[in-house]
Amino acid sequence: MSRESYLIPRRSFLRGVGAALALPSLEIMSPALGYGNSAAAKNLRLCVLFKGAGVNPNSWDITGATETEFTLSKLLSPLEKNKKDIVILRNIDADQRANGGHENVTLTFMTGNVRKSRLVQRQSFDQVIADHVGDATPVKSLQLRSDTYLDANDPSENFLSFGADGRSLPVEHNPEVVFNRLFKGFNNSGFRKRTASVLDEVKASYQSIVRKASNRDRQVLEHYLQSVRDVERELDQFKTRGNAVRDSRMKQIQPVAAAADLAQRTRAMLDLIALAYWTDMTRVSTLMMAHTESRSTYDFLGINDELHMLSHFVRTRNRSSGLSGYDKINHWYVQQFSYFIEKLKSLDDDEGSVFDNSIVLFGSGIKHGDYHSVTDLPLVLSGGGGGQILPGRYVKYPNTPNGNLLLKLMNMMGVKKEQYGNSTGVLPGISEKANLAPKYVDDGSWKILQDEGGKLLVKGMLKISVKPDDLNLYLVQLSNGESLEVRTGFGTVHNLRIDACVGSVVELEGDYKVKDGRKVITRVKRCKRL
Repeated sequence: MSRESYLIPRRSFLRGVGAALALPSLEIMSPALGYGNSAAAKNLRLCVLFKGAGVNPNSWDITGATETEFTLSKLLSPLEKNKKDIVILRNIDADQRANGGHENVTLTFMTGNVRKSRLVQRQSFDQVIADHVGDATPVKSLQLRSDTYLDANDPSENFLSFGADGRSLPVEHNPEVVFNRLFKGFNNSGFRKRTASVLDEVKASYQSIVRKASNRDRQVLEHYLQSVRDVERELDQFKTRGNAVRDSRMKQIQPVAAAADLAQRTRAMLDLIALAYWTDMTRVSTLMMAHTESRSTYDFLGINDELHMLSHFVRTRNRSSGLSGYDKINHWYVQQFSYFIEKLKSLDDDEGSVFDNSIVLFGSGIKHGDYHSVTDLPLVLSGGGGGQILPGRYVKYPNTPNGNLLLKLMNMMGVKKEQYGNSTGVLPGISEKANLAPKYVDDGSWKILQDEGGKLLVKGMLKISVKPDDLNLYLVQLSNGESLEVRTGFGTVHNLRIDACVGSVVELEGDYKVKDGRKVITRVKRCKRL
């Protein structure tokens, strides 16, 4: 009997009563015929993991590094085992009109542009890609969130994905609904009670495929089915915390984001995305891990304060969890990113692993959690990109619009556009070494230019220092090795967008006082990035 007689269609499903699960790639599958007319090279997948509410810059930033030799910072340390799987991006800036607030930062992250209105926006870059590759899979794209907070005053903050008509796409926060949509079907008004595992429903179909399978295929199938069992087990945990009194009382109150569920919901969503990619159910997904104004608490980390309040660490310094709590939460989110990388690497694909054929962007729409600055966004790119990503690097760009990055990701996914959002070109240094020269070189001109009557004009490199007992300190580094302290109020830093200039050479004009023989700038009139 010829080998061809054993071949099964590439779009094969395990079928049972009321269930259909797409199979991963197997040796016995016939060559791909395609689900639709459009597909990116090597069936690449794109995933956006959005972690709102910014970071503590001192805990995120890497210092004293080269492109290939760098030490991960405190917040990035969970990625140590993934150091060769990532590209850390510096000085990627969102539209500067978004500086200072929350209302635009989700949109600028996804569209490279500020909002058009409360309800209608520009098409997000993931949906530009989904329009190109979505016909090749049963599900055009997934829009998920694990943070259940919704801002009633500004709906645009609640969504990452916007279609060609500018309308937000529905977002699902319940992993069981997502699981049913992907792997059980959702053909009635409510999902069935858990009476039998999906695996039991498809047993007969599974056995018929196993009889044809090679030894390698059997291993892949068993791994696949075990992964589905793992997801089912995680989903079941949401319903197995039996307590009739608690359940009865909870029905009488409005839903709140239970911190104990946030961790499991996040992990389940990441697993679902990985399985959806593995079975080629979709190639585009977004996950809002944390809303930009998240009200979530993190009891499972021993933190009872809301993320949004902790992110305002300059103004809310008396919160019980403080700066350490804010760092601990962001550290946890980077751990989840690392978990997702490992999950994708564990799943075999046509060529290499699912990780090798994926593009994953992790980051936030703001940098400093309290000043809401949108320069030098905290961004990490991961995945093999089908050979289009050169990993294991730390790339420090001159200040570059994030639209350039979005344009590069679209191009990698097969969408050829010349301009998008605030882009000025396609971001280099992703598929190849960047070899970028430093934007600023100390040429000896960083010094006090004018000094008269307690007023001065100074030129130098602006830096930030954040410590638990000193949360709002900026420094102007001079060519002689000294630094001038800038100690001014929150309102001044916020109104003059001083934080948006960190990492740049600036001209700063202000008033100073002499303390312990050193000039300390106490009032800033002007701060200009050069």
